[in-house]
Amino acid sequence: HVQSDPWISFDDTILPRPIADYVALDGWPLPATAEREGYHGQRHYDYWLSGLRDYLKIKQVTHRWGVALEPGSRVLELGCASGRVLRHFAAQDPGIELWGTDINLRHVEWMLTYLDPRLKVFQNTVLPHLPIPDNHLNLIYAMSVFTHIDTFELTWLAELHRCLRPGGMAYITMHTEHTWQIMHPQTALYRDLLAVKDFVSDYDITPDFLASPMPKPKTIIKWQIGSVNNSSVFVSSDHIRTVWGRFFRIEEIIREGSDYQDVIVLRKADA
Repeated sequence: HVQSDPWISFDDTILPRPIADYVALDGWPLPATAEREGYHGQRHYDYWLSGLRDYLKIKQVTHRWGVALEPGSRVLELGCASGRVLRHFAAQDPGIELWGTDINLRHVEWMLTYLDPRLKVFQNTVLPHLPIPDNHLNLIYAMSVFTHIDTFELTWLAELHRCLRPGGMAYITMHTEHTWQIMHPQTALYRDLLAVKDFVSDYDITPDFLASPMPKPKTIIKWQIGSVNNSSVFVSSDHIRTVWGRFFRIEEIIREGSDYQDVIVLRKADA
């Protein structure tokens, strides 16, 4: 058991080598706190470790489902921010073709300036279009992206399906009914929803509301401030199976696979 006390911990099952081995292969700078939207504050090493942990979890899941990420494979991170996870793919898997996209141009420009020049990084919009060829990618992963997609959910799923090669996999973290159930006053998500309650028109965000069952199979809490990341989306497992399942085979739903979010493991059917 390895721990950066008290913030980031690793289960031995996902850490095949000493952390020092991973550190030695990553020589790029870390973004300042302002360049990563405040995540982990001044705990820069914890920020780096959190990316390593998610990278290793993704590798573990893809290996379990038979998606070999080897030299020549192609991987996209949708919503890569300033490369918290993608940098680890670049450092540890130099033979993989890596793509990254984010809605925030500032993040994209930081990556273009400081990270591996092999990365194919670009800005996307809320509209579901990616300048990537059909059937091109072995893996697409998205960390807390669909948690903010209040419109175009299905079109984004269709676009990811287009970009994946047959047999390719998508690894998506999501708020589900399980996420809703485990929220409590000490969790950041709970506090964040109460903080914007005065700007939400569709629901009366109160402790009693948050303690009640999730109101709809797809529950969108949207606030009238900010042009992006101004909603929190929850979907039920049935919604994932009946709606997302029209585009992908649902291989697995991993409860709390990414901190408090569930991980949805999707597969594009073979041709």
